[in-house]
Amino acid sequence: MKGKPIKAIVWDLDGTLIDFRINSIKARRKAIKILRSYGIPNDNLSSITPLLEIVKASRVTLSNLGFSNEKIEEIIKEVNNAVILIEHDAAIKATLTEGILKVLEFAQDCGLKQAVFTYNTHRNAIISLETAGISHFFEVVAGRDDIKNLKPHPDHLKYICERIGIDLDEIVVIGDTGRDIEAALLTKSKSIALNTKIPSFIKRDLFAEADKVVELHEIPNELIKTLGEFLQLNKNKL
Repeated sequence: MKGKPIKAIVWDLDGTLIDFRINSIKARRKAIKILRSYGIPNDNLSSITPLLEIVKASRVTLSNLGFSNEKIEEIIKEVNNAVILIEHDAAIKATLTEGILKVLEFAQDCGLKQAVFTYNTHRNAIISLETAGISHFFEVVAGRDDIKNLKPHPDHLKYICERIGIDLDEIVVIGDTGRDIEAALLTKSKSIALNTKIPSFIKRDLFAEADKVVELHEIPNELIKTLGEFLQLNKNKL
């Protein structure tokens, strides 16, 4: 593998480090129920549309319906609070993806810094990591309430790199959705796509552009092997 030596791993959380236990459909339906109560037409709402896209589109629709900016923020906060409760239910039931612990230990033994970027809130992400018994591996956890622009926007990874003192081209992003890989591509970071048990409607089209695709049954061996290949760059620089 070519490129600059890696010094850190930035992990996605749900579906990557921990089993995907958030009831995404339930969260979307709860959000839709609230938004519908404020007059947003059913045609504008779908339970298979990513939640962030639902919220983004709803801001425009609510504005067109005549709601003030202040009221729109109240409505979005109501939606967010409802979703946080569903996320919390998942967080307290979090279980580690099989084989991931060995990868985390390998990275730690190699001196790699590790961080998490997630659509979860910071608090619920920490709860998930603590429940799964792996919170001590990570120097930074960046949730949706820590930054303004979430992945795949470069700001999510920039936020982490600034805090661990590492350049964007010195990290490898490991995640199980197209947004994770897109975040890496937009920042010219390395990437490993995990083909795990996420819902089928979540896009994985950018997996083909990742530096490596690892299947669920290949964790931890193939994942450790790939990280070892990235780390070989370090040795070649000595």
